[in-house]
Amino acid sequence: MTTSLKTLLAAATLSLSLGACSTDTDKTKNADGSTTTTTEVTTPSAEQVGDKMDAAGDKAEAKMDAAGDKMDAKMEAAGDKMDAAADNAKANAQEAGAKMDAKMEAAGNKMDAMGDAAAKSARETKENMKAAAKQ
Repeated sequence: MTTSLKTLLAAATLSLSLGACSTDTDKTKNADGSTTTTTEVTTPSAEQVGDKMDAAGDKAEAKMDAAGDKMDAKMEAAGDKMDAAADNAKANAQEAGAKMDAKMEAAGNKMDAMGDAAAKSARETKENMKAAAKQ
């Protein structure tokens, strides 16, 4: 941005120095039919030119500040969206993790129940075999 501000100030200086002079031209018809042209050139003081340059610089600076503020606001909004997306992704991951934990817990309980049933069946089979052997 520094380069463009310098370029802008150089352009403003050039335009002010080229356009700083004012002219007033009068054309007068002479009695013999010819025309006399009188041009009066008024050159502003260095202080007047400096004031114009300061005003142009202030205006450019204000525009650049406004553009910077807009960019900051857009970047802040983009950051907020990214933060919200990250929070949403984290919440979704936690929810998925909780669902997975619940499914794993249910599968574990089912396996425990199947193991208990198998153990019960084995005990009953053992008892039945002992009872059959005694007969």
